Amino acid sequence: MIKPAFAVLAASLFWFGSSAAAPLQAWQGAWGHPPTATNDLPAPTRADGSPAGRPVYAPLPPYKDMSVRQVVRISAAARAIRLRFTNEFGAKGLRIGAAHIALAGDNDTIVPGTDHVITFAGKTSVDIPPGSPMLSDVLTWQLPAFARLAISLHYPDETVPPAHTLFTLKAWQSAGDQTSATALTAPAPARSGLHVSQIDIVPATQGQTLVTFGDSITEGVVSTPGAFRAWPDRLAERLQANAVTRGWSIVNAGIGSNRLLHDRPSTSALSRFDRDVLSVPGARAVVVMLGINDIQYTHRFPAEAVHAAEEIAALQQLIGRAHAAGLRIYGATITAFEGSPDYTAEGEADRQAVNAFIRSGAFDGVVDFDAATRDPANPAHLRADLESNGHLHPNDAGYILMGDSVDLSLFAK
Repeated sequence: MIKPAFAVLAASLFWFGSSAAAPLQAWQGAWGHPPTATNDLPAPTRADGSPAGRPVYAPLPPYKDMSVRQVVRISAAARAIRLRFTNEFGAKGLRIGAAHIALAGDNDTIVPGTDHVITFAGKTSVDIPPGSPMLSDVLTWQLPAFARLAISLHYPDETVPPAHTLFTLKAWQSAGDQTSATALTAPAPARSGLHVSQIDIVPATQGQTLVTFGDSITEGVVSTPGAFRAWPDRLAERLQANAVTRGWSIVNAGIGSNRLLHDRPSTSALSRFDRDVLSVPGARAVVVMLGINDIQYTHRFPAEAVHAAEEIAALQQLIGRAHAAGLRIYGATITAFEGSPDYTAEGEADRQAVNAFIRSGAFDGVVDFDAATRDPANPAHLRADLESNGHLHPNDAGYILMGDSVDLSLFAK
């Protein structure tokens, strides 16, 4: 006869053994649009007192009894997906009345027969507490790499739109609950999209996730909206085309106007690194491209001025935090910006000093976007055929060249 204490021990061993026989699914991040804070600030001014434009993340008109449909693209093939919703900057609870996902058609339409209901603990609606994220239930769905997905949410209550506006994505809004509609009724373009910050996948090919961590140039600002032309999009295409690197997925964690050391506009890189990089499922490497906005906003906001030494110290912090979490971290050089409204000789000297640090060996590798995109005849300028009119952001061709310039051997180890 088995004694009671031994029986409990035997049952415990059997339970743990059964659990080990059913391994947890290995998730990877496959798309991202990081949350940020609304900055209700006066229009910034430059050192000479001239206006520098409206705040990037100013409050937008609220949604109320509104459906919003946004088109995204995953970076690797999937066997299952889940969505991460965000109310991390919300001052009150966020109610999602209904949520659907389908293959995207043209403009605001979905491909008939592909609509799926998104649930939360089996329910079709959810209340997300202020300051919190929320994962959806897992949806088993075979999807190819670069599947274009239309996510549709219904906001029944008055809801503040996400602060991270749509610089590169497309979204539409329409009255009422139209989350399952093949085409929205009287759709209007939405300047801000959904409270969806990430899509995770159970990948078709097991691998790991690369996070591209940066500002507007990483996000892909000024590229053709809805065309997925940012340099991380191009890099994802190259990774998937190479049998050795096909296991990598990419989460683009770029936020327009992001700075290393200060929060306005958006939230500083130092403050968001753990959430937007270290917590991404499957993250094993990160490319950091930051610093140009610290230089530019030093010109706009003298009270928040930082220079090369402070920027380098911030980058060293990111290196230490990445290594402590077991991630490889690659430094991307800051691209040229002479001719842009915030260019100064002092800012250019800071850019050169930061780039010298990035190339010094402190990172696990270097992605030299500066060398790839600068004008050989005038290295402080972007090449004319690669830049947009502002002398700061690349155009579609420039972003493609940046993605093509990344050495894939960094991801073959």
